[in-house]
Amino acid sequence: MMILCSLLGVSLLAAVAHSAAPSERLPMLIERASADERYRLRRVSEPLSYKLYLDISDENFYSYRGSVDIEMRYLDTSNHFYLSSDGLVIDRDSIKVTKPNGDDLPLANLDTMDKYEMLIFYFNERLEQNAIYQVHIEFSNNIGTELKGLYRSSYTVGNATRYIATTHFESTYARSVFPCYDEPSYKSYFDVTIRHRSQYHALSNMPIKERVQDGEQHSITQFERSPFMSSYLLAFIVSDYKTLAEETDHIRVYAPENQVQHTIYAREFAQKSLQMLEDLLGHEFQLPKVDLIAIPDFNMGAMENWGLITFRAVYLIYDDATTTARTKQNIADLITHEFVHSWFGNEVTPEWWTYLWLSEGFARYFEYYVTAQIEDEWHLWEQFVVNNVHSAFSQDDKAGNRPMSFYATEPDVLNGLFDYVVYAKSASVIRMFQNVIGFESFKAALNDYIASRSYMTTHPDYLYASIEKFSEVAMPGSVKTVFNNWADNAGYPVVTVTRNGKFVRCAQKRFWMPVAGETAPEDTKFYVPLNYATSAEADFNDTTAVDWLTPDIPEYTKELPTDVDWILVNKQQTGFYRVNYDNNNWATLTEMLKSEKLYTIPVINRAQLIDDASNLAKAGELSYEIAFSLLEYLEMESEYIPWSTAYNALIHLNRMFSSNENYSRFEDFVRKITSRMYARISLTGTTSHISRLHRGNTIYLACYFGVTACVEDSQNLMQQMMSDESFVVPEEAQSAAFCSFSKHVSSLNEDLMQMFFERYLSIKNNDNGLVSRFITGMGCTRNTTMIELYLALTTTNLPGFQLTGTERNQILVSVLSGSPEGLGASLKFMLEYYPDVSYMAGSVANIFTEFGNRINQKEQFETLQDIVAKYGGVFTESVYSAAGRALVQAEKNLAWVDQHSEAISNWLISNDYTLSTTTVKPDKGGASSITAGFLLTLVTIIVALIN
Repeated sequence: MMILCSLLGVSLLAAVAHSAAPSERLPMLIERASADERYRLRRVSEPLSYKLYLDISDENFYSYRGSVDIEMRYLDTSNHFYLSSDGLVIDRDSIKVTKPNGDDLPLANLDTMDKYEMLIFYFNERLEQNAIYQVHIEFSNNIGTELKGLYRSSYTVGNATRYIATTHFESTYARSVFPCYDEPSYKSYFDVTIRHRSQYHALSNMPIKERVQDGEQHSITQFERSPFMSSYLLAFIVSDYKTLAEETDHIRVYAPENQVQHTIYAREFAQKSLQMLEDLLGHEFQLPKVDLIAIPDFNMGAMENWGLITFRAVYLIYDDATTTARTKQNIADLITHEFVHSWFGNEVTPEWWTYLWLSEGFARYFEYYVTAQIEDEWHLWEQFVVNNVHSAFSQDDKAGNRPMSFYATEPDVLNGLFDYVVYAKSASVIRMFQNVIGFESFKAALNDYIASRSYMTTHPDYLYASIEKFSEVAMPGSVKTVFNNWADNAGYPVVTVTRNGKFVRCAQKRFWMPVAGETAPEDTKFYVPLNYATSAEADFNDTTAVDWLTPDIPEYTKELPTDVDWILVNKQQTGFYRVNYDNNNWATLTEMLKSEKLYTIPVINRAQLIDDASNLAKAGELSYEIAFSLLEYLEMESEYIPWSTAYNALIHLNRMFSSNENYSRFEDFVRKITSRMYARISLTGTTSHISRLHRGNTIYLACYFGVTACVEDSQNLMQQMMSDESFVVPEEAQSAAFCSFSKHVSSLNEDLMQMFFERYLSIKNNDNGLVSRFITGMGCTRNTTMIELYLALTTTNLPGFQLTGTERNQILVSVLSGSPEGLGASLKFMLEYYPDVSYMAGSVANIFTEFGNRINQKEQFETLQDIVAKYGGVFTESVYSAAGRALVQAEKNLAWVDQHSEAISNWLISNDYTLSTTTVKPDKGGASSITAGFLLTLVTIIVALIN
């Protein structure tokens, strides 16, 4: 499964989509706790097969009814058994249990355990051990809209709204649709039959066995028997979707009729991807067909239901005229990811969610590896490092992180496990071991692993056994010992390398980001594979380990063959660890980066140096003087991978330093290092995939910080858009152009507002994200009058101009994250108008989260405290929790400012970056100093201009 982070586009500081695929939720801190075994089914019986009948013929998809016949084997010698059930209306009179001899087994009692989401069936006699029983149950339930279980979704064609019924069962939602053994280890066969209205068709995991008419308005569709699989992989959909494929085609893509013409790329890529995976894994795809289906409302990127893979619609629909390079890339890697699950997860299933990384880690690893082979111009295997290794580093540096293998039983916790740990970190650790043993041995081991556990459950020990069988590389312990050291421990190490002539000392410790008042985590020691390049031997291609640090030997000193000028450890960043150096080695590496020897170091290691230096400085392990000196080399850098890493580092620095008196020097620094890249790529021009990705971050940086050429280009684009109604700024340039224009060109001018209102009103229902990006771009303004106007829009209703709660929320987040002035004004606005904002902007938990991420002044922190003190009594639970976390994060930010801002200021001054005076209207109290009546009048005047 690929979880989609449903984040609003909220200006430069939140535009981090480049560093994370649509694959995981926001980071969750799940503490290790004693799991309650009462949430698990007692293994007194097991299913052999299900015959599931569902009547989904309700005209509006509001409710359904059904029955299930479970053939089960009884394993115990007692008088009861358990099934999972959550929220179902069970018809007790319908329950019928049949003995092996065909006699009825009367039910003595049915115990409904709502908290533990299960039913317990009691009988007056003991059941026969190892005997086969038949269980019949009838039930009903509502069809909700909560994007789980069986739910209702909708889409529009013209002015008509159409509905579909669809499912999502992972991890614990099958039990909300029918009584079952809803745990991954209980594999079974499924025979599905669905009754539905005849204007719709039904899809499920398997091909249709028979469809018959049932009266004038209804049909009954029966499907072939499924493979032996877990309940969470079952899926069915009732819709009027279309496909361009033939009914007999192996791969079909379904979408609404007004989008189906844009599914060609997805299907063509899917054919290539599946073929490559079959060749790579030495094992054909298991089912006679596989359908990919676009769901309008979907809580993740995609879900690997076997034979019926569901996608959020945007990740199947490709329109060459409007789809961004980033989204096209997501379409391809998501398709590969879900196909990988056919082997890792579906055919070979982790016995419990503890080992979810055995599914998601391999799916993430191969989504990059395979897609990179098919779309070789995307440099996707290099992007793996930024999108996974660096992403995991940034989240796995806390004291309370959980390990890859994590045992839990509570449904809420299980459904929260789909985060960076099982995706980005696990894939990075898998990549590390692949490099240790070599790809051919790795491939052979996985082929053996899949074959040995085919249609069974699995545990890491089975994987380790296969690796042991094929690995020819000596390691400092067994595969199980070394791999479990990573799987069972949270965090990762930093290796400190100290060079002294021919001698080099390496020592490891757990890396973490210190927090004032927080106890450091245990200094876990890892099995760390080391390799290195030097000035004497600069070969970066051989990434096998030449040395190891271990828990027993966490440091050592060795003699190099000759004196060297520099050493660089962790070639191609194949190991999952950071590297720090002595100051002289950092200086020598930086000097290389700033010279014609730049390309001696490959792009991945250049990105590694940026990421390590920036985060070591953030943690207080390295001076910011060294980090900034290294970042200066970016003026020479032309490659996407190092710039993608630098983007993350510069976002953080901008957030923390934006209120400093020397902030304009920082702006000058970023303008200098981005100017050459802007001249090469620009807002428009070259259309290569990598250039288009550059526009999502590097070019945005240049525009946000005011590179002159970008300011001029964005002004030209906006003027063309205002004068020519048919012209639309190219999609990948929209965020940068709108932000640059709003920040560096626009004051309160009628032309800008007229374009916004006219364009917004005319394309609101079908804008492909343009309005969203325009709203985000407006938030970049530093003009306080404009800020006041935008904030007023969040609490104002105007005739003929209705903003949704989500749009009001987005405007507020855009303003608070777009500039220091916007942040201050937003805090004051929330202090005065919180009841109106919370009523009209929907859930405001994300707003508090953004406040916490961006506050970097004591006065801002105190205003946030005032908001919580004034309105905390009416906060919802989610808002109260978000506000509490925001206060904690804001305190961390202030501690960073106290610790590092002086050193950064000194470096910027000593390197002659320009201190400029702002032309922005000074803040005289922000929005709260303007009456609500004046703001309403201001907005009304603007609306009147276009009427």
